[in-house]
Parts: sequence; C-alpha cells; structure tokens
Amino acid sequence: MGVRGFRFLWAGQAVSAVGDQFFTIAVSLRVIEVGGDAGDVGLVIGGRMLATVLFALLGGVWADRVPRRWAMTAADGFRLAAITVVVLGAFDTATLSLAVMTFLVGSGEAFFRPAYGGLVPSLVPEDRLLSANVWRSGMESAAAVVGPALGGLLVATAGTRVAFAVNAASFAVSLLCVLAVTEPPMQQPEARSSVIRETREGLSAVRRVRWASALLAMTAVQTMFVVAPHMVLLPIITQEKFSGAPSYGLVLAMFSVSGLIGTIVIGRVRLKRPGTSAMIFNALFTTVPLVLLAPFSLWWLVGGYVIAGLAMMPCNALLHTALQRQFPPELLGRVSSVDWLCSLALLPIGLACTGPLADALGRTTVLAAAAVVQLTTSLLVLLVPGVRDFHQNGQPVGEYAEVSKG
Repeated sequence: MGVRGFRFLWAGQAVSAVGDQFFTIAVSLRVIEVGGDAGDVGLVIGGRMLATVLFALLGGVWADRVPRRWAMTAADGFRLAAITVVVLGAFDTATLSLAVMTFLVGSGEAFFRPAYGGLVPSLVPEDRLLSANVWRSGMESAAAVVGPALGGLLVATAGTRVAFAVNAASFAVSLLCVLAVTEPPMQQPEARSSVIRETREGLSAVRRVRWASALLAMTAVQTMFVVAPHMVLLPIITQEKFSGAPSYGLVLAMFSVSGLIGTIVIGRVRLKRPGTSAMIFNALFTTVPLVLLAPFSLWWLVGGYVIAGLAMMPCNALLHTALQRQFPPELLGRVSSVDWLCSLALLPIGLACTGPLADALGRTTVLAAAAVVQLTTSLLVLLVPGVRDFHQNGQPVGEYAEVSKG
C-alpha cells in the first residue's frame, strides 16, 4: 500500500486475527478439559457473540466520539487483561467463568471493530480505499487458514493455557501497532448529544441511504437463513459422509484460500458497476447450500465452497469500500457498527433454529430454502435504486459523502 499508518494497522490486525483463531480453539477445548459438554461449549462461545450484539451500536457511538486510535487501544488493552486472567489460572474449573471471560473479550471486540472500520478511510487516499479493504479481507482469509492449523498444533503440544498466552500476546502486538499509527484529526461537533440520540443518528443515516439499508437488511436475512444452516450442517455432513474433522477442516481451509485469491483479483480489476458485480458475487454463495444438499463427494463439496469463497470475499471488500465512501467520517464508526450488527444479530436465532427445523422438515427442505433465499435476495436487491452503482440520488458515492458533510 505504501501508507505507513495503514501498514502498522494491517500488521497488528494480521497478528491479532491469527490470535483470534487460537482463542476459539483454546476456549472450546478448555471447556471440554474441565468436564463440559457440547452445550457448555455453545454457552461459552455464545458469550462472545452476545457481547458483540449487545454493545456493537454503543461501540459505534464511542468510535465517533473519541479518536479511533484511543478506542482501539483501550479495547485491545481490555481484551489483553481478560485473556491474561485466564493465563494466570483464574478460570480453571468453571464453565460459567469461561463464558464470562468470552463475554468480556466480545465486549472489547464490539468497541474495536467500529473504530477500525472508521479509521481505515482516514489513513489511505480515496483511490486506494478498495485496495486497503482487499488487503484487510485477504489478511482475514489467510488467518482463517493458518490460525486453526497452528492453534490446533499448539494446543496439542503445549496445552490450552499456552494457546491463551499466545492469544494475549497477539493483542499486545495489535495494541503496539495501533499506538504507532498517527490518526488525522477528525472534526467534532461543538456540542454532543446523548448516546441514545447519537445511536439513532447512525441508524437514521443508514436508513436514509436506500441502497445501504437494503444491502444490510439482505445481509441480516442471509445470515439467519443461509449462513447459520451452513455453520450447523457442514460439520454434521462431513462427519456422516466423509472423514469428519479432517474433511471439515479441508472444506473451510479451501473456502478461505479461495477467498484470499478472490480478494487479490478484485483489487486489480476496475468494475463499471461495483454494486451489480458485488451482488452477482453474493449470489454465488448459493453453491454452499446446493453442495450440502447433494454431497456427492468430498471434492464436490470443496468445489462448491471454493466458488463461494472466490465470490464472497470480493463482495465484502466492495461493500465495505462503498459504505466508507458513502458516509462522512464523523458517522463511519456508527455505520460500521450497524453493518457489523446486521451480520451478527440474527445469527444466534438461525443457529438455534436450524437443528430443530432440520429434524422437523428435513435437511433437504432447510438447505433448499437456504439456496432460494440466497439467490433471490441477492438478485431482488438490485431493483433498489442505487444498489447497482453504490450511489445515492444519482451522485457517485464519494461526492455524496462530501455533500453529506455540508
């Protein structure tokens, strides 16, 4: 990228993203070590998700109130402290205590992510914003491949406590990298409103931009009806049809590798209609429920996930870039939090309902419905004005953002 601040930020997040993978593996296995069952694992992991849903909007307000570098530093320090307590042995025996710890980690994440989403556009020139988001998506895809492999190996050889220690160290690295970033000053209003009012301002800003609100609503629906069934049924199907954990890991690894390739390619292509391209990419995730519906062979399954990865990661990069260009800097923290919340809020409901629905209606019905939802919502949203070009009121996104500041 050639932008010093973004380089530091990206490097810190690359280390932290791998550490997050260590955390997920370590906390799941730690629950089992202390005598927990699958339900206890769900409770502990769910603590993190619950915190992110509860505090995402508040994190967005905070990211727009204070320098985002400060917000990120505080969030990393908070998570570092929570993990250090585990390393010191305070949570050795109680599943509930582990759930509290994951809740604290999720709370820190809820304040970090909106600030990160708002900081990136201030560190890179507008014409390189897509490239920055491509690097971000590529880093997350690479971490999803490398992290589980290294985390599983570390837990197997050194134990969960060492894995937690490495995760804590990753937050320390992230914190130091954030401190090395010089954040441009952001214009602040003369008088602050209440937290509730500023939250409503963020939600209203997204609602007023029809293409943005339509896409985020689509994301929420697809998360509940498509992503959740994939998360629940993929491990079950690979266990029943193939070799279990190795096959499951292979499928997810290839999904992430293909996502990395897709983001590299999209960063080198100039698209005339980025919104149309993004929705076509999004529609290709339909291959996931289709191959799960008819898992003829492991390589058939891998092929479907490779296509989905090649498409979805570029789609995410294009959407993040469009949102960052559309809204003025003083709203980006709240907009990022709304974006993130739409990706998470309905996921717990989808995860809870997939199993009972599959038992009552059959997996075929659930997966067929998922395929229909993914394909139809991806195409129908193109009918909303502004989606095809990611612009509002006939103006390019960047120009609209400038008008919004006035």
